[in-house]
Amino acid sequence: MNYTPFVLACLFLVGCNSLKQEVDPRGLSNEPEKIVVACFISPQDTVLAARIGRSSTILGPDNRAVPDIPNAIVTMSDGTRSVVLKKAIDEVLGYTYYRAKPEQLPVIVGKTYTLMVSVPNGQTIDASCTVPGPVAIESIRLDSNLTQLYSFVRMEYYARLRWRDSAGQANYYRVAGQNEYSYRAQVRTTPNGPLRDSLVQVRGNWSFNTSPLLTDIGRDGEEFVSPQGRLANTTPRSNGGASSIDRPRGYISAYLLNVDESYYHYHDEVARQSKVRNNPFAEPVLIQTNVRGGLGCFGAYNKSTLVIQLK
Repeated sequence: MNYTPFVLACLFLVGCNSLKQEVDPRGLSNEPEKIVVACFISPQDTVLAARIGRSSTILGPDNRAVPDIPNAIVTMSDGTRSVVLKKAIDEVLGYTYYRAKPEQLPVIVGKTYTLMVSVPNGQTIDASCTVPGPVAIESIRLDSNLTQLYSFVRMEYYARLRWRDSAGQANYYRVAGQNEYSYRAQVRTTPNGPLRDSLVQVRGNWSFNTSPLLTDIGRDGEEFVSPQGRLANTTPRSNGGASSIDRPRGYISAYLLNVDESYYHYHDEVARQSKVRNNPFAEPVLIQTNVRGGLGCFGAYNKSTLVIQLK
């Protein structure tokens, strides 16, 4: 009888068990809860909005189910004017945030803004950011590729943006986009009316297989071509539901965000951390913060838009 596989399996289990270590709770950091900020401003804002929450401590209860702070005082200032953001409830997701009209504190290129937060227990934090200028999109390049999803064969459509980097300064970018697409569905024109075959027109966001964040470090003043963004389209179904139309039709909106450094690092690190958080063997990703006395990010960006129509 060959015992080699059994012996190897035992050695593997012993080796894994040797990696296990008991940790004395007294050796863990007893860091208190901190205020967490997520706030991003731009000249194109239709609302000034900030979300304020609390961090979870290592040894304390997990409060991710109710992270929001509902009784904070949130103030934003440009050094001359200031506005207090009022509490609001998101109608769709139900979370608490703080908002003000952009007319109360216009977001202007080159200006530095400060966000200040205080809570009833006496904690206060602040963060600052400077608004970058816009960088124009020069063109959109569309492409397609035939793909197979289970038993369905369909055409996928993609877009890339092209632009010229602003020379003489560090720039950080994010690309995004939306497009219209159609599908046929059975809908009722009245609550109790008959089902009718209708063409439904909706909008969806582009998706990216690689990071949509870029930097001009080592490429100052060069021409940039973005990662490939897959246009939103209908997913075919086998049960007679939605069916894919030949190609997206209607408006395609491409967005190029010129973001500040804090925005870039925060979103890049959050995206990388989310990919490895369930992997016990992955190296943890440290998420930077520009919030003094707290966590999170107060960042700024400037959005350029290019719209084309597919008929």
